[in-house]
Amino acid sequence: MNKKYLLAGLFVASLGSTSIATAGAGDTYAGISLGNASSDLSGLDIDDTIGWKVFGGYALNDVLAIEGGYTSLGDADWTLPGFALPPGVSTSIETTGFEIAAVGNFPLNSQLSLFGKVGLFAWDVEISASSPSGSASDSTTGTDVFFGFGGQYEISGNLAVRASWERYAMEDDGEDLDIDFLSVSAVFGF
Repeated sequence: MNKKYLLAGLFVASLGSTSIATAGAGDTYAGISLGNASSDLSGLDIDDTIGWKVFGGYALNDVLAIEGGYTSLGDADWTLPGFALPPGVSTSIETTGFEIAAVGNFPLNSQLSLFGKVGLFAWDVEISASSPSGSASDSTTGTDVFFGFGGQYEISGNLAVRASWERYAMEDDGEDLDIDFLSVSAVFGF
């Protein structure tokens, strides 16, 4: 008799668990991403760097979610094209920001789905240079649109992995900084 109640209890408990790939209205999730950030700013050669993000989301229905997070697109070295930096001179460009996006989910089956997203990125970019004789830095902030797409595979009811590409297109005083972020993520449903 105790086994019957135990099985019934486990069945009822399983009804409340979130399946990430088939998230319905009211389901929440959180995740962390790690990947390659590739920057393009006219007039500078910028090295690729490692970027990361932490994010959370809320499913409005089976195909639409709202997602927000904090993103660090790395601290990359830069040079002027055709010039070698003298010994002891270092340069960097660091991009961080907060984002909010609408995410459209397109399930292919019970475990695999594709998604697209578009949203706003409130960014901060700091460019700096230092040498033995001194240092200089400048920063600027703004808010611009970003977008991306990817795929998600559900490993279990509450754990999934994502692969995605996102484009962060920032503009300030006529200068365009575009960063492509190619990443993998772990997503946890609750």
